[in-house]
Amino acid sequence: MRASRGGQHKALVKVLGVSMLERNILTLLSHDFREIFLAVGALERSILACARGHCQKLVRANGAKLRLFIEKRPYGTIGAARAIRTSSDDLLVVNVDNLTSLDLTAFLEHHRASKAVLTIATHIEPFQVPFGQVLIKDGEIVEYREKPILRVPLCSGTYVLSKAARMSIPFGRPSSAPELVNILLRAKRKVVAFSHSAEWIDVNDAVAIEKAEDLLMAKCRAFELWRQPTTIESTTLCVLNKRKVALLRSPSPGPSPVPRLPVADLVSPRDTPLRSAYRLRKQMGLLGLGKPHLLACFDELDPRNAQRTRHHIFVAEMKPAGVRTHKRTISWAGVSDLDVATNHINGGSRTIAYLQRYVASKNPHPLSYR
Repeated sequence: MRASRGGQHKALVKVLGVSMLERNILTLLSHDFREIFLAVGALERSILACARGHCQKLVRANGAKLRLFIEKRPYGTIGAARAIRTSSDDLLVVNVDNLTSLDLTAFLEHHRASKAVLTIATHIEPFQVPFGQVLIKDGEIVEYREKPILRVPLCSGTYVLSKAARMSIPFGRPSSAPELVNILLRAKRKVVAFSHSAEWIDVNDAVAIEKAEDLLMAKCRAFELWRQPTTIESTTLCVLNKRKVALLRSPSPGPSPVPRLPVADLVSPRDTPLRSAYRLRKQMGLLGLGKPHLLACFDELDPRNAQRTRHHIFVAEMKPAGVRTHKRTISWAGVSDLDVATNHINGGSRTIAYLQRYVASKNPHPLSYR
């Protein structure tokens, strides 16, 4: 990541407005994990600052605890699991450079039901061979396949370790997950797979960030929505005229506040995000405005008040020559110039990131509303 994107650690690289570290922590919180450990090198001061600040606030707001395990010397990819002391016999291990919609609750339940010492999440990954593959029998070519796609079972970088597995990790030196697996297999211990078809991506360089953002754009419900229902739902309408977006100014006299994207909460249990988007569309008073369509939806936890809001982001595009309006409360801003101040504080960075990605995409594909 640092070689392709600069000096920032990959844990702090943002994918659609949220760092990889925060995304993994939010995923754990959404599965009701209450004791979270973060293993981090002692020299990674930026990660430590983020963990002790914003991430700690998020975890506390959800009634959980975040504990730091600071590696004064390298422990490898799995070594810290031996040193960590937890209240449970089982330890779920995730990697910060992976994003997945894997059902972690089902994963943990499978591990306990199988009575294994170690469970590995696995998935099938297609790989295209860049050359022609030949099948040989008794020295004769019996089949020729041009650049075939092979479906290979892979480790998803997510594990559940029993106490026995953790105690099998070599003490006092760096160790890796493959090394631990082979130690357990040689000792004839039970290691099982949890095969899944959930979305998964390894984010290790600048190209992978682009792919991850495309994946989240297409599968935001799987990645962005918590398992628990929310009590507050909000709709944001982004009215686009090519690469500009309409902002609302306050109609009240006096010093004008910063123009913001139109936002409205759902007003009753029978209200829907789409109806709310149409109300905002009417409020804008723009002529020649197309129908709203869903761009993204995500749950946002506000660490200040422990309130979680489900945001529905809609886009409505102006038809040619249709920017006329009878209202003076509308202003226009370039989508690339937006910042968090342009929107409501809670959810602002994600909303803008999704909108900017949508506009930058050559072939944007809005979600169908359901």
